[in-house]
Order: sequence, then structure tokens, then C-alpha cells
Amino acid sequence: MVHAVIMAGGSGTRFWPESRKSRPKQLLQILENRTMIRATVERILPLAPFERIMVVTAASHAEEIIGQLPELSDTAVVSEPQGRNTAPCIALAAYKLAKYDPEGVMVALPADHLIGKEKEFLEHLRVASEVAAEEDFLITLGIKPNRPETGYGYIKLGAPAFDRGSVIAYFVEKFVEKPDLATAQRYLEKSTYMWNSGMFVWNVSTIIRAFEKYLPTISRAMEGISSALNTPEEASAVARIYEKIESISIDNGIMELAENVLVIPMDVDWNDVGSWESVQDIWDKDVDGNAIRGEVLALNSKGCVVSSPHKLTAIVGVEDLIVVDTPDAILVCRKDKAQDVKNLQTLITERGYGSLL
Repeated sequence: MVHAVIMAGGSGTRFWPESRKSRPKQLLQILENRTMIRATVERILPLAPFERIMVVTAASHAEEIIGQLPELSDTAVVSEPQGRNTAPCIALAAYKLAKYDPEGVMVALPADHLIGKEKEFLEHLRVASEVAAEEDFLITLGIKPNRPETGYGYIKLGAPAFDRGSVIAYFVEKFVEKPDLATAQRYLEKSTYMWNSGMFVWNVSTIIRAFEKYLPTISRAMEGISSALNTPEEASAVARIYEKIESISIDNGIMELAENVLVIPMDVDWNDVGSWESVQDIWDKDVDGNAIRGEVLALNSKGCVVSSPHKLTAIVGVEDLIVVDTPDAILVCRKDKAQDVKNLQTLITERGYGSLL
């Protein structure tokens, strides 16, 4: 069977002031009248129904996520006492699944991505799941780039692995860290480099063997609490190992080292909604390219992002600005500095506004 694991541990610091510690990006309504995590779960339902969906999240967000997804059982929302990056998150989910479906297929997805072409996306996941059920592969999904992006890691395609109609897979030649602009432009021109989406498909037993080989300390920690998983003792057992468990990404810890890694390129209108600048691609725009939500007047202004659901906001004679209004804080920044919003966290704390985080 196919099981979906939704990774919902992100803090969404780039979406301040709308995102807060108690309400990270995955709990915001960025595009529709539903939260991003709700959209992610509903997107995967044709492949994995509610009873085969697990959400791994920070302990501080578990109650809110249960409220967002009442169709899930309480035991399907798994709390991490501390953030330890994606490898421990995936290991915890895999060892939980192994107790009742050790040969099941695990689809691991971030909770806060948008997919425009959902039908095509599901077809790629379906084929990947079939291959993962049959063969010992670790499969990652790559995004065909449409611009020279410096904010994403890349995956270089190697030799073809299989061709199943509209879905083609390749062996991974290498993973590449975020490039500079000139390098990203070369990647775009070569068409053999995909954006690294952070989405994965594999057999439960396959990923567990990979943990045993490449991240044995994490594997041993999970094996040590295996008897407590899916029982009332799970939370205390997880808290015990998370105090010491290694913090590492699944890419650094396994995918970059393993030899049985495939990548399936996709063109599905993917957006990781990584900052306020990215909503320019998904919100409706006026004739001057201003992406607006709420009560906004734009006069002689171009290319701005403005969110003002609580009061009228007017912009006059400005270009490429981000303006976000909330009841207790306002953000104004240049669009090309959107990634720096995360750096406000320290300043906000130092100036005594920690309650706004």
C-alpha cells in the first residue's frame, strides 16, 4: 500500500509577520480558502486516503494540525519535540510504518508546497510508487527549471533508468548546492539539471536499510524505541532520543551517498512558496503587475506584493516593494530582499518584541 508522510516541521520565518511560531507557513492560507497543509493532504488523497496519511510536525503545532485535519486519527499526527531536520523526521515515520506495513511504499512530501497541475503530479507519484514497490530504489522528484534560480539546490540527471510513457526516470549523477546566478543560468541552458523539490518515494524497507548503512546512529536510536512506536509510550520515547539524535537532512545523510537513487523530472507548476516574493507567481495581478490581497489602492506603482486584509493600504509611486499588514505588525521591504525577512527574528527579540514572533 502507498502511505503518505507529510513533513510539517517548518517555521516559515520568511513569511513574518503573518507566520508566527504558533502559526507557521503550512498553517497559512497563502492561495485558497484552505491552509497549505490542508491543500497538500487533499492533493494526495487519490493515491493515499486519510487512513494512510501521517503528519510529522513540531509538538507545538500538533494540536492546530489535528484541528486542520480532523479526518486523521490523533496517532497519525506525530510530534517531534525538537526540530532535527528531515532525516530524523523521515526515519521516525519509516520505523512507525515498518511495524504494520514493512513493504509498503512511503511518499514523503513537504507540507507547504503548491502544485498547479495536480493530475500530472499524481501520475508521476503513481508511477514512482509502482517502481518503488517493485525495485530497491530511492526516488526523488525533480522540477524542470524555468528560470536561473539561486535559491534551490539542483539534481543533475545521469543515465536513463526507465521510461513509462509520460514519466521518465534517470539515475542521479550528483546533487548540487544552491548555485550563483551565472551557474544557475548554465544549468538552465543545459536542461540536465532539475530543481531539488524535497519530495521522495521509496519502499519502507529500502529506506530503513539506507538508514542502517548511511546513518547508523539514527537507525539504532529508532530501533531502540521501536517497541514504543504506535503505542501510548511513543511520545516519551521519541522525546528521549531526540535530545541526542543527529540533526541532518535526508539529502546530506543518505541521498548524496547512496547509489540506488533515481530522479523523476516533473513540470507541474510547482512553487515552494519560500518567501513573500514568490506569491507574485500565484496571486492575481493588476495591469501594473502588483500582486494584491485585501483592501489595497495602487497608484503609479509597479511589481509590488501587498497583503492588507485588515485595513485599506495605499501605495503611491513605488516599485518592487513588499507590504504586509497584520493587526499587530507591518512589514515593508524591497522584493529582492524577501529572503532576508527571516533575519528579523534576532532583531525583534533584541528590541523586546519577542511576543510578535
